[in-house]
Amino acid sequence: MADIIRAHDDDWSLVREIRLRSLSTDPAAFGQTWERESTYEDSVWKDRVRDAAWFLALESGQPVAVVAARHEEDSPANERELQAMWTTPTSRHGGLAQRLAEAVIEWAREDGADTVTLYVGPKNSSAKSLYESLGFVDTGDRWEVVEDDPDGAWLKMSRSV
Repeated sequence: MADIIRAHDDDWSLVREIRLRSLSTDPAAFGQTWERESTYEDSVWKDRVRDAAWFLALESGQPVAVVAARHEEDSPANERELQAMWTTPTSRHGGLAQRLAEAVIEWAREDGADTVTLYVGPKNSSAKSLYESLGFVDTGDRWEVVEDDPDGAWLKMSRSV
């Protein structure tokens, strides 16, 4: 069984490794690209680990799943946003996503939030179903990743902690 850990400063290379794998394996699932993030200097990765709560699922010391959470500056004080959830294809359907989401929810509660939000792509039905099974509901809000493309707008989901 994988161990769930909170990534700290010394874990930045593990975060980079699993994040880049997620972007190369499932590029349509994220609002960023491998081409962009693979060019980040080590200092950027170190800052990313400090600026968000990253949780990793590790098997034999190697990352097999990841999620990040943070308070976005333009969000209400009571909200934390779940971001960048991904599990390697061979580790899916084993409960890791649920365990990572629980780690985010616990962190959000400890950080003073009462709501966790996330955005999911409109065509990512498997992720939407997963989030619904975890108690997230569609808020009706949308994020246009590509300007003037309402069909490509990402759904905002939320749940109480």
